[in-house]
Amino acid sequence: MKLNATKLTLAMANACLNAYGLCTAAGIQYQTYRRIINGKSCKPATAGAIAAALGVKVENLIESEVMEK
Repeated sequence: MKLNATKLTLAMANACLNAYGLCTAAGIQYQTYRRIINGKSCKPATAGAIAAALGVKVENLIESEVMEK
């Protein structure tokens, strides 16, 4: 599952979280965050944890091409 880096960054800004705050709130490692920001895919559970930490739905963070398929 690929997350859109721009959507993720905007959601982080809305939640007033920086990268380290997100990692702590979502319970993920910073390396995982960096891979996601750089366009790599992640597990659905990781995407869910990030979305929950940001208070948004996973659908609001994933790449739009994935949604259209």
